[in-house]
Amino acid sequence: MIKNIHEVFEELEAAPHEEAAKAILRYNMTAGMRAVLRANFHPHIKFVIDELPSYRENDAPIGLGDTSIHKEINRIYLFEENNPRVDPNLTLERKKQILVQILESLEAKEAKIFADMIMKRIKVKHLSKELIEEVFPDMFTY
Repeated sequence: MIKNIHEVFEELEAAPHEEAAKAILRYNMTAGMRAVLRANFHPHIKFVIDELPSYRENDAPIGLGDTSIHKEINRIYLFEENNPRVDPNLTLERKKQILVQILESLEAKEAKIFADMIMKRIKVKHLSKELIEEVFPDMFTY
């Protein structure tokens, strides 16, 4: 069963040492996790959102949200600077509306991670660009 991203991050926070954190990352590496880590830590990925729009936090119980980062991560390209897949007619205002829709559909913990990823400010104990490069040397190559 695939864990939500926040569950993996909570395991990383509780990891007693870096080797345990590496094992947690290896065991829980999914396409969604990979995309979150790349988006947050890759130096060439930049986002057009410079300030998070306000949104209503989803009050769904953990595990019962409308969606998850694993499902919504496929739309992350909409917020990337100069992504050729983005329709040039898609305005910044519309992108913010889409972001609000995504954040409001995610469980609160997942929404925080998604928002922090867009702002490139995910902070989790043991999680760093250097650790990711060590565990997954090809993570930041295209």
